[in-house]
Amino acid sequence: MIYDTIENFIKYAPQIIPGSSILMPFLEAVNSGTFEEIKSMDPGGLDLRFGEYETKSADEIPFESHKLFWDLQIVMEGKELVGYAPLETLSGASEYDPDSDISFYSGSGQMFRLEKGMMMLLSPADGHQPGVISGELPSLVRKIVIKLPW
Repeated sequence: MIYDTIENFIKYAPQIIPGSSILMPFLEAVNSGTFEEIKSMDPGGLDLRFGEYETKSADEIPFESHKLFWDLQIVMEGKELVGYAPLETLSGASEYDPDSDISFYSGSGQMFRLEKGMMMLLSPADGHQPGVISGELPSLVRKIVIKLPW
């Protein structure tokens, strides 16, 4: 797992992510653009998922993991906590769904706050729990997840 600002990640990502020549211009646009502007862009071969949701309490959201892709999660609006735990510390795995590339788990982990300007890169070995409320009131989150092949 990597947790950092988008600005910092842009500086070192080309050295650690193979084929990042497509990713870097996109991250530059994300760093200065709006959610709607990014949604209307040509993704240039990137596998993008756009999410809009209200954050919930941690007990309402299971941990998840993926076998085929890394998740590069970027919050464009709002704020959320994302739980993180190594898969071997989680329990109760659901049956893997190959169509959605997802399994769900129960357990607990460390919370990281994501808001505009921050990113989180999660590997297939990283359990993660997105969409957790940060503070007293729910937040409307508008988020981009870039699926990077394993």
